[in-house]
Amino acid sequence: MAVWGVRSRTLSDRSLDLRDEYSAALNTFFHFTVLGIITLATGRPFLFPSLGPSAYLMATGEQPRAEGAYHVIGGHTIAVVAGLIAYAVVGGGVSAYVVFDRPDPAFSVELLHLAASATVAMILTTTAMLVTNTNHAAACATTLIVALGLMGGLEDAVIIVVAVAILWVIHDRVIEPLAKYYGFEPEDARE
Repeated sequence: MAVWGVRSRTLSDRSLDLRDEYSAALNTFFHFTVLGIITLATGRPFLFPSLGPSAYLMATGEQPRAEGAYHVIGGHTIAVVAGLIAYAVVGGGVSAYVVFDRPDPAFSVELLHLAASATVAMILTTTAMLVTNTNHAAACATTLIVALGLMGGLEDAVIIVVAVAILWVIHDRVIEPLAKYYGFEPEDARE
């Protein structure tokens, strides 16, 4: 069935083969187990929301270009830098945690600063990713995490980039070769 030119898939469109689902679940398990152990051992935030979309793209093979180090690590690095710049210039030194914990944050100056920081960060990230051809959409969540003051400062910036690099290395150097050897790599990217 087509809705606005988009074809929807039903179970009858493909055989019930859980190979891709098994592969993605195993990939995700390995990615987040390693990062979870690092988080547990260091007490630092090596797990954060924008790792999810990056891990998904790698684990499912949805966008093969998204798996490369240049795109994944480069995209998140650009996002961190853009988020830090935006937050430093217009963020106002507040955190979304603090602002939204207030009884009525509507129309506050702090909220205006955060909205401006998020907007500037997205503009910088989008433009820089297009110019550098990194184009890793999942990194846009990273820039918002930084621009909204949820993670920030040099230490958190380094942790974000290192966590993304670890995620990619685990995938490329450990999971991908094992997946090929044992036959659990994804075959069909979803349409």
